[in-house]
Amino acid sequence: MSEYCIYLKMPSYLRQWFVHRHGGGSPVTLIRGSIESKLLQRATVPQPDGVLPPRQQEGEVAIYIPYSKSHDPRTYNYITDTGKRAMLSRIKDDFDLDVWEYLHDFGKVGTQQKDLINLFMEQRGIREDGTCWDSIAKIYQRLRKNYLSNMCHKQKKRSD
Repeated sequence: MSEYCIYLKMPSYLRQWFVHRHGGGSPVTLIRGSIESKLLQRATVPQPDGVLPPRQQEGEVAIYIPYSKSHDPRTYNYITDTGKRAMLSRIKDDFDLDVWEYLHDFGKVGTQQKDLINLFMEQRGIREDGTCWDSIAKIYQRLRKNYLSNMCHKQKKRSD
């Protein structure tokens, strides 16, 4: 692993989940061969002239840039805003998939949903800070609504 990092701003729940998913260290060492690792190698470019190296800001997670012979972090150690958006989008997609896979089998279970989300958070290293539980519940509700909407649409097409 290199000593060079990029910094991504993430909501608290996502930042905690992401750090936990990749072993709990800070800065985060991406799992070798993971999609995030491959994307970060493609998204990093040489530091533009006249641009100061970034420093970690509040709410950002530091991520080591993976070393590769063909993409040495000593040269490729800067990420553009477009690269940051691509990384964040990938991480959010992975989070949504994890939430869906964990919760969807239970359907709409009312008050039990609170306990299930708490269990999800506990198992993924997410501590409640006043917003995490609500954010995850809203994400699951959005995923479920989209799923049910697509299922109804497919059933309607079959009946036509």
